[in-house]
Amino acid sequence: MTITGFYDIAIVGGGVGGLALGCALAEKHHVLIIEARPGIVPSKRGLSLQANGLEALQKLDLLDRVTPIGGKTSHVACYEIDGTLLADLDYSILDHPYNYLLTLVPSELERVLRNEFSRRGGEIQESTSFKEVVLHHDSVKLRAQRNASSLGFSASIIVGADGENSRVRNGLRLPTKIRECPDHFLFMLAGPLDVLQEKARQYFGRGKMVGFFPVPEGTYIFYYLPTGRINDLRARGLDRFKTDLTNIMPEISGPLDSLTSWDDIVYVAPKRVGVRHWVTDRAALLGDAVHAVDPSWAQGANMTLQDASVLANTIERCFQSSDFSANRMKAYENARRKQTTFVQRQSDRTARLTTTENRFNYWLGKRIIRKTGRNKTLMRTALKASAGLSDHFSIREQLRFII
Repeated sequence: MTITGFYDIAIVGGGVGGLALGCALAEKHHVLIIEARPGIVPSKRGLSLQANGLEALQKLDLLDRVTPIGGKTSHVACYEIDGTLLADLDYSILDHPYNYLLTLVPSELERVLRNEFSRRGGEIQESTSFKEVVLHHDSVKLRAQRNASSLGFSASIIVGADGENSRVRNGLRLPTKIRECPDHFLFMLAGPLDVLQEKARQYFGRGKMVGFFPVPEGTYIFYYLPTGRINDLRARGLDRFKTDLTNIMPEISGPLDSLTSWDDIVYVAPKRVGVRHWVTDRAALLGDAVHAVDPSWAQGANMTLQDASVLANTIERCFQSSDFSANRMKAYENARRKQTTFVQRQSDRTARLTTTENRFNYWLGKRIIRKTGRNKTLMRTALKASAGLSDHFSIREQLRFII
């Protein structure tokens, strides 16, 4: 392998996590990001940053850059499909400086982070696909490809921020369990809707869930879709689907005019990823590459940002001590694993109770939502967990949600 570039840190994946980590390290180190895409692809969906993600951005000195591109929401009103109010979830009751949701378009977030990464001295190799990594006692060698050209790079540390199907993870041969989540989703961006500026909305029914969240100059919609139903839905036609959404929330009728074909809607079959070891000598994984999660808690990007903050600190200590061993890198995994495991488990549980077609599970999920809405203590406990600010429920707390 002919080496064409030498770096302190090589990050594979130029999404939110890779860019955030790069921003945190680029002012002190020579950082390379390898990204397969040719540039920023405009998103057809939204992304809600919660307290833990916003806090991580603040620690990375990035929050002031990100806040202007998002829409703030402190309330999420939960309804049954027929319009009956189940709960009004009030994030402002959280004792935290970022007690709200900031919903934005992911590609706009990437644009801000890319600009900041470049301003801090980082380098991005676009249209470049990662192919292979070889760990040596004194460096990491990696091979990539751009068009027909083979490229080689050397670094002190490599980080895999390349998603649930991570090639870096596979190249490091880290034992991994991957399974498809039972709930699939359609994501889309419609026109703006004034009524959502005060409260975002989620609607629940047996085997149904729809969310409407404000983003600047638009509305982010996510729609739960049981496994195997996408072809039937498309066969019914886009107009019928838009009618279904309008029947759930009549106010959305006008904004849906911006959806003119199925190409405006993203279909996602999420995966749950669990990795036995997050780090090895001179290598680490972050975000979906190591703990992809069911979307039910909207925590994927938020946990990725937390990973980036903690991993940046760990990498700094590695350089300070000239120790890039797995033992030194393990501090990052130790700091993050408990919370990510908790979120994965609770997201799975939430999906079973809110997107289920099972009559009893749906009844129980609806009961829990109602109880949470009526009891401020329960609401604070639930929102603290779903906003990534805790890593466990006590036995007493678990019982209070059910009994």
